[in-house]
Amino acid sequence: MTRKTELSTHAAKVRPVLQAIARLVSTDRRAVILATDKAEVLLSNAPATRVGMDAEGLVKAFDWPALCVRARRAGSIAVSTKFQNTELEGELVHMPLGTADGFLLRLAETDQEAALLRNRTRTATLLRVSHDLRTPIQSLLAATDAIFQSEEVDAATADARRDQMQRSAQLALNHIDNVIKVIRGELTTADIQSDEDFSLTEEVRATLDMIKPIAGARGTAVSLHLDPAEDVHVHGPVRFVRALLQNMFDNSVKYGGTAVDVHVACTREPSNAQVAILVEVSDLGGGLPEAQKVRLMRAIDLADISLARQTGAATGPKDGRPSAGLNVLAHALGQLGGTLEVLDRGEDGKAVAVGTDSKVIGTILRARFDLAPADQIAPATIAPKGETIDGQTLAGVGVLVVEDSPSSRDWLVHCLRAAGASVIPVENGLRALEVLQNADAVQKVDLLLTDMTLPYINGIELVQRIIGMQSSGALAWQGKMLGLTAHIDEDLRAACLKLGMAQLLEKPIRSVDLCRSVHEVVRSAACDVAPVPGQKSGRGSDCSSTQPLAPNMVKELIEQLGLDTARGFMRRARSEAGAVFEDILQNGVRADTGRMIHAATGACGLTGLKLLERTLRELELLADAAQPIARKQLGDLEVALDVTGRVIEELE
Repeated sequence: MTRKTELSTHAAKVRPVLQAIARLVSTDRRAVILATDKAEVLLSNAPATRVGMDAEGLVKAFDWPALCVRARRAGSIAVSTKFQNTELEGELVHMPLGTADGFLLRLAETDQEAALLRNRTRTATLLRVSHDLRTPIQSLLAATDAIFQSEEVDAATADARRDQMQRSAQLALNHIDNVIKVIRGELTTADIQSDEDFSLTEEVRATLDMIKPIAGARGTAVSLHLDPAEDVHVHGPVRFVRALLQNMFDNSVKYGGTAVDVHVACTREPSNAQVAILVEVSDLGGGLPEAQKVRLMRAIDLADISLARQTGAATGPKDGRPSAGLNVLAHALGQLGGTLEVLDRGEDGKAVAVGTDSKVIGTILRARFDLAPADQIAPATIAPKGETIDGQTLAGVGVLVVEDSPSSRDWLVHCLRAAGASVIPVENGLRALEVLQNADAVQKVDLLLTDMTLPYINGIELVQRIIGMQSSGALAWQGKMLGLTAHIDEDLRAACLKLGMAQLLEKPIRSVDLCRSVHEVVRSAACDVAPVPGQKSGRGSDCSSTQPLAPNMVKELIEQLGLDTARGFMRRARSEAGAVFEDILQNGVRADTGRMIHAATGACGLTGLKLLERTLRELELLADAAQPIARKQLGDLEVALDVTGRVIEELE
């Protein structure tokens, strides 16, 4: 068959589908757009035109490529944004069109409907996040009971139990804070669904650490097998991965009998850009109770596949509704675009074949999903052409990056990995402590690189806790520490150096200077690293509404990352600044406002958004001084957001 014939055949198959979609789009009262992942509009209606939702509007209102990646993975996702002073709420649906992909965006018709959708989404998110509180709280209670019930144990065992209790408490605080953020509207659906780089291996270990006290209280032994054994870094919605792991592990421990075996395998074929992930949890609980199987079937919609054939279980309403935990598991699995098998485990440890009379000794939960590798979107080199890091790379150097701004965190990770470093990214100091308390941290982490303004505990408090735990013998890790902040004053620098931090770097910082500092700190015998020269060269009055970007920094970013990736980082930084604007507009200045502004300021500085960086800095000074932010300052930020957004899209 010739290429022309193939195209003709494909068009004939797709034409009826497009005609049906066209009829739906044209008669819908809501704004509806069918577009490609490159924002090429295939179909749209009059309401979409009225709200300005054309090809240019899609790019300005959304991080369109990232939305399409998530919709392709999950099938459909909720979307929320503010565009041209209008709150937009709706859904983006992936629509395969033969060999091509289409994405159907359907927005709410009225402000009232948008508010209803927003509240409904927030409520559903709150229910899921609140449910995830149960496991860390149970872990904390189990760890506490183990301490109080043990009368005579050696010092090492007592210390291990206290460390476990502390980790469980930290995880519980993390989850409680997420719930509070959802209630306040600070943690949106977009935040929860957002993709970022993370270590899948570390997430598995951290989740098991949380589950182990519960398993210990039930007399259940938990084992872990990783294939490969080394860390696997991927790019995707880490919060949904955590929810899936937590509910799979928790469910198996609850019904698992005396032993639960966890197997995680990651493979990447040369022909496939994705990492294929298998998470298998096997137990010795004699098999799931029939009622639990039915609820699980209903939650993950397995009524027509192997589980129904294996068990013959009924699926009618009389058999009960799925529990909150199963609904959370099903939702996470859907957002990951994954599948779940629920199988009976035989005496040989393998799945019992359908239709056989083999003895069932337990259950196997087997989840499969694909995520992009973290290195897929990393640049090939971070050094400008002709430059090296003193002739060295960061190969063999392990860096723990602590940064609450997602766009700043990804920027730092990509720069360091491109220079050869092994990087573990976390979003706050509590997660950093979890990583450092792992037994393999001594071998895997050479340097802690932390932002100084963080949620829960700031950078100074993080370093103080690390030093205190080292002094008491509770922390074996003895690596070096490097600070990073958007604004340095001499008091902060002196405090950091007094605590033993090697150096305090200031954002914005060029990627080559960042990597050089990391190299010098790791290789130096003492904390005598010279400050990075010329860090403030990008600051000052070199920005205006006619030139909102720092030209040299933007040029360097594009050379290092390519135009599309550089623009993606800039969009994300601008989105963080936009979230700050919306939060202040709706809630005024709150206790956490200064930290939020600081994070957005750093993100804008790292990506060359100078006008936004300067405008945010002025707001941060007001917030730090507990002064009200006037409408004029908010107006300046709104103008900066608009101007910067236009210039980002005009880059070429």
